[in-house]
Amino acid sequence: MGYCVYMTKAGFEFQAKLFAQGGELEITRVEVGSGVLPEEADRRTLAGLVNSRTRAASTVPVRQGCAVSLEIEYRSDLEGAPEEPFQINEFGVFAIGAEGAEALILYGDLSDCPDTAVPLQYGGCVQRYPVVMEIGPEAGAKLDYPAGAWVTHQELAGAVQDHDGDPKAHPCLLGLNAGLDARLALLELMYNTEVSGNPYTATFESLTGLAVTGVWNAAYARLEF
Repeated sequence: MGYCVYMTKAGFEFQAKLFAQGGELEITRVEVGSGVLPEEADRRTLAGLVNSRTRAASTVPVRQGCAVSLEIEYRSDLEGAPEEPFQINEFGVFAIGAEGAEALILYGDLSDCPDTAVPLQYGGCVQRYPVVMEIGPEAGAKLDYPAGAWVTHQELAGAVQDHDGDPKAHPCLLGLNAGLDARLALLELMYNTEVSGNPYTATFESLTGLAVTGVWNAAYARLEF
């Protein structure tokens, strides 16, 4: 995968509590950062990221046997995402620890193979990191925050393209475009047609005194027969 995940001292203490007493793994938040731990640093004593940059999203934890799995996701469209690129060198999973307070229970080291967080103004990005935790056999798992909507930048771009290609999308803009086409056609008729009698023009800007049979399409400003 190109990264390592370490359980902190707080994580081991919480794991022991779950094994002995049961309970729930309540994840409160996840973060990504650009910090790099020194080689001599003890990852088990970490209480936070070296250089936290922003919060990330995650899937809802899934328990299978004595393991809980989830996937951390950084997206450029998340609220609070930095507007300048940075290297994602680390991530952290925070939960309600053994003493009832929030604590960093898992630390992800991505420094050997970091990803670049690309801001939306430069095209955006989506980075995902799967995580598996071994916990007590009677433990459950839940998130203390909404997991949020999951969509990749490519999926979102495809959805926007499909929407823009829908002939029924943007009726207001289509109506304005139809009006411009009508005005251009009128100008072409006026200046490209040889007139030998008394010229006149008629538009649908006002239907006063005009008797026709058809259906008025207000969005396109035209009569349909």
